[in-house]
Amino acid sequence: MSNNEEKEYGLINNILPIGSIIFAVIIILGLIFIKQPEKEYQISETQMLEKLLSYQDLVGPDKIMHILFEKDSLSQLIDLRSTPDFMNGHLEGAINIPIHHILDKKYDDILNQDKKINILYYSDHCGACGPWMILTQLGYKNNKILLGGYDYVNEHILKNYSPLAGNFKNEKPQYDFAKVISETSGGKSKPVSTENDQPVNLPVKKKKKEASSGGC
Repeated sequence: MSNNEEKEYGLINNILPIGSIIFAVIIILGLIFIKQPEKEYQISETQMLEKLLSYQDLVGPDKIMHILFEKDSLSQLIDLRSTPDFMNGHLEGAINIPIHHILDKKYDDILNQDKKINILYYSDHCGACGPWMILTQLGYKNNKILLGGYDYVNEHILKNYSPLAGNFKNEKPQYDFAKVISETSGGKSKPVSTENDQPVNLPVKKKKKEASSGGC
């Protein structure tokens, strides 16, 4: 090995330990100063499943009527829709917290407290399910879902008092499969006619009179 090669080899041997030390220092500093998440899940998957299956956090028409008409001071309505939608119409006394801001720190005192029961609502109740699950998993207390959402309550309770006439199911099939089946081979087929079709009068055959036998 030449002198130049020995020098380069020695230089590499000196650089490698220094590089390893620098890398280790960076890792340690990263672990120390890395920003930890401010919010972490507080309940397990099993506990969450039990809450989902209990249906205790659902507010139906009877309860929402009491809250709206009796001015229940123990409950407060949380409108998760956008600010323009909220301005166009909302339930009386509702607080507008747009759905993408529910984890903002300024709303912690509203969404995570034990003094009032929050009733979350969106245009339909499915829109409030996701936010409710997130808040519940984070350990936020006293949050419930309004069945039907704003559209249902506005239509069947505020405008037309028929709280049991609506349907909470928001998903509608894109096609009427029953109708399609009935119009095809799956159902009774109807004769196809055209404008040029004319009724055909078939000749009626008359029975020949048989000669009478015998007499008086």
